Amino acid sequence: MSPKVAVVIAAYNAAAFIREAVQSVLAQSLEDIEVIVVDDGSTDDTRQLLGMFADPRLRLIHQQNSGVSAARNTGLAAARAPYVVFLDADDVLVQGALYRMVATLDRMPERVACFGHHVKIAEDGSELSSRTDLHRKKLPARDTLRDLIAKNFISTGTICIRTEAARTVRGFDPGLTFGEDWDFWCRLAVLSDFAAMPDDVVLLYRQRSSSANYRLRSSPLRPNFDAIDAVFSNPAIRQRFAAAELNRRRRLAEIDAFWAGARNEYAQGRTMAFLAYVVIGTLRYPDSVLRPRLVYLFLRGLQRHLPRPAIRPVRS
Repeated sequence: MSPKVAVVIAAYNAAAFIREAVQSVLAQSLEDIEVIVVDDGSTDDTRQLLGMFADPRLRLIHQQNSGVSAARNTGLAAARAPYVVFLDADDVLVQGALYRMVATLDRMPERVACFGHHVKIAEDGSELSSRTDLHRKKLPARDTLRDLIAKNFISTGTICIRTEAARTVRGFDPGLTFGEDWDFWCRLAVLSDFAAMPDDVVLLYRQRSSSANYRLRSSPLRPNFDAIDAVFSNPAIRQRFAAAELNRRRRLAEIDAFWAGARNEYAQGRTMAFLAYVVIGTLRYPDSVLRPRLVYLFLRGLQRHLPRPAIRPVRS
């Protein structure tokens, strides 16, 4: 039976989580799948752990360390299925996620991809984000590109893509070390709208201090906006919008990326760095306060990282 969907996992020194990630895919209710794990030159036990799987649906590709984008592109080139999902090696697919995403794209052949929600988890697997907040995270049902260039609301692992479309836009840009996923989504959205799955959690997204999301944002004085530059210099995107709207949406993208950096510093307990973000952000982006939804989600994100009060034992 030909696979219906390929799941590509780029793995570099992922021994701590790779087994859980792979098992979450192999245990999916949709069985006609292929799992392509690209070991990007790991120096830990990643390769040995992957060798313990005997499932014929799993293929291992080993390459010299070339970066996450190059590893994902290697997996994309090897995929045989008409649909592809890129899963980070420390994340977990929710049961039934592939079945629901494939069914959505089968039902909507005019859409180039479909995407759902994620729930954030800690390194130990405990949930950090509240599922009751999902209704506040609006997933646009149409005109995807217009919303997407202003904010990356899609996480790797929550989106299922038509394989040929992914190849048409040449996959991920290896030249970007941060925000490469958002740049890829935007180039896909030039081709066609995405189908939103607004009531569906498809991924458990692990928060780790060693992840690129934390390491590569640079500083509040010089934030890493390389992906923003790539998106807003893309000729196909520039042709779709008037100059004034492009400028306005770039401003929104910078605001969102900047305050995401502030939340990350707070989550890591780096108080001085967080305060630097607050001071610089207030001066550089005073219009942030005019976005009440952004302010609410920012404060909610901080609240989740407040220390929990100790529970005192009841004395008899």
